[in-house]
Amino acid sequence: MNLEHQEFKSIPDLTIIGGTALTFNKTNEIIENAQIDILNGRIVSIKTLEKPTSLKAKKVIDAAQCLVLPGLINGHTHTGMTLLRGIADDLPLHTWLNDKIFPLEKKWGSQEFVYLGTLLAQVEMIRSGTTLFNDMYYFEESAAKAVHESGLRAICGQTLVEISGVEDTQKIFSQFDEYLSTISQYHRVLPAIAPHSIYGVSDKVWEKVAWYAEQKGLRVHLHLQETATELEDCQKKRNMTPTEFFEKIGIWKNRSVAAHAVCMSDNDIEILSRNRVGVIHNPESNLKLGTQISPVAKMRAAGVRVGVGTDGTASNNNLDLLQEADTAIKLQALQNGVGKLKSEDVVRMLTLEGAQALGLDHEIGSIEVGKSADLIAISTEFAHAVPLYNPFSHLAYSACGRDVKHSVVGGTVLMENGVLLTLDEEAILSEARSWGRRIASSL
Repeated sequence: MNLEHQEFKSIPDLTIIGGTALTFNKTNEIIENAQIDILNGRIVSIKTLEKPTSLKAKKVIDAAQCLVLPGLINGHTHTGMTLLRGIADDLPLHTWLNDKIFPLEKKWGSQEFVYLGTLLAQVEMIRSGTTLFNDMYYFEESAAKAVHESGLRAICGQTLVEISGVEDTQKIFSQFDEYLSTISQYHRVLPAIAPHSIYGVSDKVWEKVAWYAEQKGLRVHLHLQETATELEDCQKKRNMTPTEFFEKIGIWKNRSVAAHAVCMSDNDIEILSRNRVGVIHNPESNLKLGTQISPVAKMRAAGVRVGVGTDGTASNNNLDLLQEADTAIKLQALQNGVGKLKSEDVVRMLTLEGAQALGLDHEIGSIEVGKSADLIAISTEFAHAVPLYNPFSHLAYSACGRDVKHSVVGGTVLMENGVLLTLDEEAILSEARSWGRRIASSL
């Protein structure tokens, strides 16, 4: 019997019934009228309701008229800066970052700011289908605490930007030691070191980052070749691209994730593929900040694992991955021709390929027996889902975050029938509005 359909003896903790399951398993199986049984946080059985189990689950979720799929993966974001949504719009990247965002973060950044910002971001992400996000920001121990409380899954990357004033290398890495110790208590949080960019960290510290990450077995999360200016400055200073520099000093020896990857040569792409570097495409942020179109189709063809991210809300300004997918596929059509990136491709980038880019596909990214039960159900009851001929086309072009009906992470139900179960949404929104008034009054 196929493993995905094996029987089991124990009463499941949770069963999701009805709907069409997009499994992304090895045969890319689509199961109509599905029944997914979950025990101890893991998927233990997948079958059709034509052969329902005789055992009743402790809890049953009705997913009729839904597409059931692996939870969406936000491969690059800055949740702590959610309280800066919309504060510095209509500016090119380096003006936006250096003249607006960095000064605002220096003024307002704190444990409380990041904690609330991450809670606010998680309300939005749970509602729009994200079950894991790869974060990069300051005070990430506060972000990790917020993740623990929500029940989501996250990689929390503590940011390193030397312009913040912390340039003593011994102090930098002793602080990382403290950070790793602090967040070890949160079982759904993985740690990462997140040096900002080639221009935000000195070469001496970059070399220390490569060594430290290897010693600690850490993921490295960084911004890579987001603009032509960044690329040109690096070539003038080092006579090589950032991608080449990071290979030279050993950054790519670690489990690395590169956000943006916009201005890429064929050699850069070959280096990323050879070193199995995960790339995260952030189409809406790149468009808003006026950068070029990332060569996603070319990278995927070269074997690079590419996921999708929203970036932070100050440069997007939302965390809706389904909207991001729509933009991503249309940009590739504009750059390369229609069909170079298909609707099924982009949905895989939101799920299985996103998990592969982060090195987590052994746990999440597909609906298979033994994997963690990180699942969402997207309603197809609304007018913009009718008629529905192709589920991948619908998800890529028509669906939006507001269509998400249920969300489950590790077998825990975070949202049922559009109601958040682990976060006090009203209290979070009220406090965030209060912060917004304080920040606005200081401008």
